Amino acid sequence: MILSAISKQFTLQDDGQIFYQSDSTNPLPGEPLAIVRKGESLLIPDVEIFESRDLGSEDRDAVKEHVSTWLKAHIYTILEPLFGLISEEEQPEIVRNICLKLFAGVGIIPRGEIEDLIAQLDTDMRKMLRDKKVRLGPLLVFIPDLNKPAAVRLRGLLWSLSHDAPLPAPVPKDGSMSVVVDVTTANPDFYRAIGYPLYGPRVIRIDMLDRVINAVYDGAKGGKFQAQHSMAEWMGCPIADLYAILEAMGHKHIETPVVVEVAVEEIVPVAANDGAVEIEVLPVSASASGTQVDLFAVASDAAKIEEKTDDKTAEKISEKKAPQKKPELDFFFLRRGKAHSDTAARRPRVEHENKPAFPKERYSPKNAKKSDSEDGEHKKFKKKKFDDRKKDKKESRYESRVFSADAVDHDNPFAVLQNLKLK
Repeated sequence: MILSAISKQFTLQDDGQIFYQSDSTNPLPGEPLAIVRKGESLLIPDVEIFESRDLGSEDRDAVKEHVSTWLKAHIYTILEPLFGLISEEEQPEIVRNICLKLFAGVGIIPRGEIEDLIAQLDTDMRKMLRDKKVRLGPLLVFIPDLNKPAAVRLRGLLWSLSHDAPLPAPVPKDGSMSVVVDVTTANPDFYRAIGYPLYGPRVIRIDMLDRVINAVYDGAKGGKFQAQHSMAEWMGCPIADLYAILEAMGHKHIETPVVVEVAVEEIVPVAANDGAVEIEVLPVSASASGTQVDLFAVASDAAKIEEKTDDKTAEKISEKKAPQKKPELDFFFLRRGKAHSDTAARRPRVEHENKPAFPKERYSPKNAKKSDSEDGEHKKFKKKKFDDRKKDKKESRYESRVFSADAVDHDNPFAVLQNLKLK
């Protein structure tokens, strides 16, 4: 019974068909039951039951509702990080606006579209975005968890349905780091929506592309950088495609002169007769038994020559087996953005109309020499004022103080003191 079927009995194919397997223990997809059509939005497609499908006693509208419920749950399960952006939890308006724009872009948008919002983020807001698995890349803002093959295929299907494109969608093979496409017919919006932005002759998986972009900016010095073999390895492309991708990002290729190296072969003396050892005839010595050759000396010389030949052969073999060093790659001028924009000439400083100007004689220019008369009067005034104040303090410190008071009738010292206090 279709109305009582569980989720694993339904399968969504890349061409938009929904298969139903009556036996829940059978791993095969079963038979076609319905097809997905364009709905009210990209993430809410419609379902149409095949007219040729015999449903028995089950109501067609009820079956359609059941299959639609399964499709919604399937989309939410595969694209769960995307739906996590629009949760009902309280969050600042800036974070909410970024999440809404990222949700509308199916999990990836150019950073330039929300650069003004990113500039207003503080530390707590950035942490909120990290908790939602959002990556603020140098060129693109995306969700890395949506790079899984199932999410890529589903986004390709939904985007194609929403934009009336044919199915199955031309998504790369599962796990592909980059794929060569025909730039004349490829749709950049489609490939960006599935997490494979188009740069140069290739569409590149967003996480690998972000790694290359970070390596470019980390290795840049003095407004330029050098391409690395690791960049091509990350994207799985040749060096020529790497150069084209970097140029498509906006970096200017620096043409390097081609250096032609002439290989000079080293002349190695080779023994005559293909390594055969020439034996020098030694002088014979006369004896009672006749003439004899010193064969022991000849044998030792032959062994020495053969040992030297073996050593040279071993050295040549080791040189051939030694790993060759990778060639140096070309340099690029870094893409000029806001951080590298030419600074405009500063306008001359103009005094405000209502702002009173300070007297020039009070604030003279720096390192300006004053006239002898002005400088002398200034120093004289300062010295006199300082000396008088110092002198007054010094004299007042040691000056004796005399207090007088009228005595009362009887000469009582306590009465004199009391009289002084009252004064």
